[in-house]
Amino acid sequence: MATMESLLLDLLRRLERLGDNHGELYDSEAREQISGLVMEGFVRKTPGFIMPERLGMLSEEADSELRRILSEYIKAANRLADEIGLSSFHARLAAFQNRAVRTNPAIDVDYEELFGHTPPEWYDEAGNVLWDRVR
Repeated sequence: MATMESLLLDLLRRLERLGDNHGELYDSEAREQISGLVMEGFVRKTPGFIMPERLGMLSEEADSELRRILSEYIKAANRLADEIGLSSFHARLAAFQNRAVRTNPAIDVDYEELFGHTPPEWYDEAGNVLWDRVR
C-alpha cells in the first residue's frame, strides 16, 4: 500500500529525472509555479483545481511530462489523504513538507530543493495567509 512518504519520494525522484534533462525545472519561475500547483491541488485541495497547460518549461514536451508527474502525484496524494483522514491544511502541508523523504540521503534532495519551503505558521487552519505573520 502506498504511503504519503512513498508518494512524495516517487514525485521527487520523477522530478529529479526530469530536471536531469531540463535544468529549467530548477529555475525560480518553474519552482514557484509547481509549488503553487501542489499547494492548490493537494495541500489546500482547492475545489475545481485545474492544471494549466504551460508550466514554465522550455519545451512543450517537458511541460507535458511535468504536468503528468504533478497531476499523478496530486491525484494519488488526494486519494490517499482522503482514505487516511488527512484533511486539514496543516496536516497536508506537513505530509508534503516531510524532510525525512529524500531521493538520496547523501546529497539531501528533499521537497525544499524543488518546491521551496512554506512556513506553516504563516497560515490559518483553512490555508489562508496570516499577513501579520508574513511581514
